[in-house]
Amino acid sequence: MLNEIISELGAYYNEEDNALLNSILEETTSNALFISNMDNNESNKNILKQEIKECVKTIYLRRGTEHNQSLNANGESATYIDPYDQLRNNIIKNGKRLVF
Repeated sequence: MLNEIISELGAYYNEEDNALLNSILEETTSNALFISNMDNNESNKNILKQEIKECVKTIYLRRGTEHNQSLNANGESATYIDPYDQLRNNIIKNGKRLVF
């Protein structure tokens, strides 16, 4: 999955960030498995692959602005969403949360 994320990031990826990106992937995968109530195995990681990849890319690209909810500069504005809120919402909306 890491190689796919690197490929999708394209020019935004810096090879020096490999350890950082791997750490973000591990943390996001752990959170996704917790949110979905799934066990930690490759099959479940594959089920959550799309949600995990989106969250990892969002976190990686937002480095340095993690605590901002919005940004205004030079007449342009941007509103940010919390990547973990987005992860939770995507897992639930896509019907990938196990309910006991």
